[in-house]
Amino acid sequence: MNDTDFYVYKANKAQREYVLERVPIQDKQKRENAIIYVAVDKTANIIGRIVIQEKDVPAPIMGKYWFLFNLFVHPDFRRKGIATKLVNEIKRQAEFFNIVYLYGSANATLEASMFYLKQNFTLHAYGKPQDDKTKPLWYGNYSHWFSYCIRRKPLSDKNGSVPIRAISKDEIPYLIENYEPNEKRKEYFLSRTDNIFGFAAIGKEDEIEGVLLAMPDSMQAPLDSIRWWVFLFVEPEHRNHGIGQSLIFQLYQYAQEKNVIQLSNFDSTENNIGFWYKIGFDIFFWDINPRTGKRPTTAMLRVSHDHQ
Repeated sequence: MNDTDFYVYKANKAQREYVLERVPIQDKQKRENAIIYVAVDKTANIIGRIVIQEKDVPAPIMGKYWFLFNLFVHPDFRRKGIATKLVNEIKRQAEFFNIVYLYGSANATLEASMFYLKQNFTLHAYGKPQDDKTKPLWYGNYSHWFSYCIRRKPLSDKNGSVPIRAISKDEIPYLIENYEPNEKRKEYFLSRTDNIFGFAAIGKEDEIEGVLLAMPDSMQAPLDSIRWWVFLFVEPEHRNHGIGQSLIFQLYQYAQEKNVIQLSNFDSTENNIGFWYKIGFDIFFWDINPRTGKRPTTAMLRVSHDHQ
């Protein structure tokens, strides 16, 4: 079978009923509001589907996102490009309807995670460690939450005149002590100084105006790949002058040389999430933490595209 042997389009009423009978959406309103696209063969049999729920992107970005609730291709028709064509159609429709993000989750299987990497999504591992590495990965150990910004902004060096130098190993403990306000995270960083590296933006008097620290971090099973965890701090009096963006761009170029999959920042908040969004990072919004009352976010940027 080739691309001309199947067709992808928005499901009609009968096709919606067929799909919804097979998708576990219990809430009546969510079933009625579900956006469904199908792949059909020449005889109009449904051989693939994608079910989407539309939700609001929280402040400060605002807008709408589509959560890919269910992507399925009949086993007899897999590895024929059907899932890719379904996702590409959703990207096209999302751009037409001014959707900001595509979100979703994938079970911790190599096939599922690699599929979304090939579609140029960013991934964030979430779950608990696998106790016995010899056993198969089951849902509930690690899953990958994924994000895709519909109108991605290419990362650039806004102010190429910012002097930047590499940080020496001897400087790292001091910089962590000086710039990391969270005591628990400071202790974590200090215990891993051998793995931390970074760059500093230097002023006219050789004073540090901004610091970018990075640490290799596993994308988690089953990908066996590396992302870099990023920590950024710019002195308040030097903010809004492109220093942070220049530091990130320097790290991005270095990450390309090292074939790193992506950069991830877990320190983004409602106060600074606009910065990460503006320079081209995908922003994944989590549910509000009932204990803290805050909404955690993860900012991610794809670097290597060798998996495509």
